[in-house]
Amino acid sequence: MIAIEPRRRFQPAASLCLLALVASARPGLASTLTFTAVHANYQPGAAASATITDTVTDTVRWDLTKVLQRTVLAGGEDVGRDAASRATITMSGSGSAQVGKKDATGGGTFVLTQRDRRDRDDGRDDDGHEREHGRPNQPHEIRGIYVVTGFEKWQPADGSLKIADGIGHPSEATSGILTLKVRLFPAAGGHMDGVLTVNSRLPDRTFDIDEGITLAVEGFHFVQDEGQALFHVPK
Repeated sequence: MIAIEPRRRFQPAASLCLLALVASARPGLASTLTFTAVHANYQPGAAASATITDTVTDTVRWDLTKVLQRTVLAGGEDVGRDAASRATITMSGSGSAQVGKKDATGGGTFVLTQRDRRDRDDGRDDDGHEREHGRPNQPHEIRGIYVVTGFEKWQPADGSLKIADGIGHPSEATSGILTLKVRLFPAAGGHMDGVLTVNSRLPDRTFDIDEGITLAVEGFHFVQDEGQALFHVPK
């Protein structure tokens, strides 16, 4: 831990693959899961979330980070894990939030990985039968990008950065939790809406934080598994 054009037309075949992946992780979801064609404008409407911190800050920059040679840098990857399905999501990204205006921007990439739900660690399938000898336990992957579509909440937690800062001024680095609305665009087409939290945990913070990301999207609830994040707030 750091101490850190319109999209193309919806493609039915590709979306069926994504639907199958999600349904395999959540068998009961298949009847309710909805995929929608991507529109040119994916920014939210005029109505903003009513949930906002009492602390109004002009701008908060957020980054999913990595540390090299005791220097925190942008461009890292954070991993979230869904306990029920054993799926993982790996995300990169950066952006900013204007807290007083209840506005946020940014985005990044994602890779959603799901093992065949019939494959178990003991070499048997879900019915207790041995898997065919040599059959690989191959994961399903969905790759794409995501964009921030709205601001929900900023919870500052102060703190101090104890290593070199390759993103901004060390005096502006801070801990906190930023909650954002996001839209995920699989490369094959379609989109999914979710809620992303970015969590940064520095020494001397004012409350404890599990560093990394969480993401709630289409029946999955990914929680922090590995990775780092960092905020900068101009003084």
